[in-house]
Amino acid sequence: MYEVACEPNGKCDNDQMSFKAYLSRWMAVATQLAPFTSATITNYLAKSAIAAAQQCSGGTSGTVCGLKWIDNSTYDGTYGPGQQMAAMQVFIGNLIGYTAPPLTNDTGGTSVGNPAAGTGSSSSSSSAVGTTPASTKGDSVGAGFLTAGVLLSIIGGAIWMAI
Repeated sequence: MYEVACEPNGKCDNDQMSFKAYLSRWMAVATQLAPFTSATITNYLAKSAIAAAQQCSGGTSGTVCGLKWIDNSTYDGTYGPGQQMAAMQVFIGNLIGYTAPPLTNDTGGTSVGNPAAGTGSSSSSSSAVGTTPASTKGDSVGAGFLTAGVLLSIIGGAIWMAI
């Protein structure tokens, strides 16, 4: 794999350094969703994993991964979460043949709603979910002070800017 936008000039930002991770993850999943792509994609994932493994020889521990997987058989000197994620995901992507494909509605992928939504109530009544206690006189007084404070700040700021 090769990040054409930034690898040649070495100016990949943090996001770009993690793009290979997402690409390899979804390429691996694509082999399950569209099995006719499996031979081509697994070939690319295998070659990328070998190149990534050669890059994972940096740092004081000798396990820090670099980003340049093309024409580089040694650590390129870059490090960070993006490089580590990319290498880890391309290694895991090669194991996709040992996992079950994503569930569908026909294969057990169901989602049952819960109207209580974690409130601890088993009632499906809409009044049980999201109810708040009645406000007290102290709540109203506090809200009045907060509103007055915000208004005074806005008016004071406008006067200060006008001067």
